[in-house]
Amino acid sequence: MYLATGTGTVSNVTAPRYVRDAPDKTLVGTDGALSQTRCKTKGGNYFTLTLQLPQVRPGDQSHRRDIEAFMRAYFPATVRTLGCA
Repeated sequence: MYLATGTGTVSNVTAPRYVRDAPDKTLVGTDGALSQTRCKTKGGNYFTLTLQLPQVRPGDQSHRRDIEAFMRAYFPATVRTLGCA
């Protein structure tokens, strides 16, 4: 998550900002988002979801709220399906 807060070289998310009151670590940018939580499964100890919207211009700020709302709903619902220990 630390590396993803840079210029987008890790996450390909432009202008990422932490969502402070999210239950999991979440970064939302102008053209995507990244969320991560502890999730112990056979595959590892964390689950990370990256959302990329290449059709959105990186400088277009108008989608940030919608991206955040989507991640707030979709990410926890996805994690529940994984059977994390």
